[in-house]
Amino acid sequence: MPIRRDDPSPLHLQIAEELRQRIRAGEFEQKSFPSLRSLAKHYETAQVTVHDAVKVLQQEKLIASVSGKGTFVLPRGESATAGANEPEDLAEQVASLRTELEAVKERLSSLESAESHRKGP
Repeated sequence: MPIRRDDPSPLHLQIAEELRQRIRAGEFEQKSFPSLRSLAKHYETAQVTVHDAVKVLQQEKLIASVSGKGTFVLPRGESATAGANEPEDLAEQVASLRTELEAVKERLSSLESAESHRKGP
């Protein structure tokens, strides 16, 4: 799946999907997973974008990062690729994201309120 900047799907999700397909095809079995810097260069995007894509794959337990060692593809038996796409798992993820979003909205509102009080009338 080529990355399309005109696609309404977020870029990090497109990258995650392509990396997921490459993992399933066994591309990274004999070598370590690419660094964020090399992925950013390959996809011609910011490191934060590929970092978000990598986080998606970590949450799906397709890859794991080891501090000071790098990122590695988990053996298929240890990954949760099948479970990650089940409707109840997706519903849980959506509910979790909604909760996080509400917390962010509350924090933003609090910060905006504090800023307006600080500036005065």
